[in-house]
Amino acid sequence: MVAIEANRLTQYWAQAPDSEEAGNTLAAAFHLPDYKTDARNAIRLDYFAYALQFAKDVGIGPARTASLLEVAQAILDATAAGATYADVEATFKSMMLQRTSSKPGADSSLFSPDQVSHAARFFARTFFRHHRLYAHVFSADQELTECSASLMVETAVVPSFEEAMPEAEWQASIKGELLAVETAAQQAAQAQAAAAEAALQASEAAQAAEAARLRKEQLAKKPATLEEAIEHLVGARLESEKAALSAEYRDKEVRR
Repeated sequence: MVAIEANRLTQYWAQAPDSEEAGNTLAAAFHLPDYKTDARNAIRLDYFAYALQFAKDVGIGPARTASLLEVAQAILDATAAGATYADVEATFKSMMLQRTSSKPGADSSLFSPDQVSHAARFFARTFFRHHRLYAHVFSADQELTECSASLMVETAVVPSFEEAMPEAEWQASIKGELLAVETAAQQAAQAQAAAAEAALQASEAAQAAEAARLRKEQLAKKPATLEEAIEHLVGARLESEKAALSAEYRDKEVRR
């Protein structure tokens, strides 16, 4: 059983009840360093904090407060060990009876009958009302979640000096790689330009063929009016001249 010292009580009461500093102070006094990760120890800490707040509210002083905490710890430990409600109640009555005096003095570990009555009322409304809950919490197995992670650590591979390349040879290899990259880029650009030119020529040829087809259809159509006849004549003449010019151009190209 852990006995809390008076200076610990003074330090705890000087801090805000719901502050982290107060929790750390109380945890250090009851040797509960893992209360932030252990649910049972967190419950113990809250249990003692409520008992301390009661002691402060009724003003029983540091010595009686330490004595009251011994009783509180004893009945909680008995419950955690599997004691029945009746056994825990008997333990509480026995310990309080041992600490009762008709004239306890100003600051001692003994209680007056009125103070015992207040303490009994406090524990009846808190701990004993929830005894079954405390018994379940401290007897049932806690769920434990284990997490693991595999980390890949890369180790640098340092080649031996025998495999090392002279600087001049290394510089030459770098230049060769850069030249190869530039050559490949130029070839890709040329191929892309050639493909674009071929696509343009094919498009122009298709447009010219379509225009020629439309002109032939128009020329083959019999004019119905004088305007259409004139338009037909002009169109036929233009086609004839265009064909003659094309033939002349081809002859010149052949003679060259």
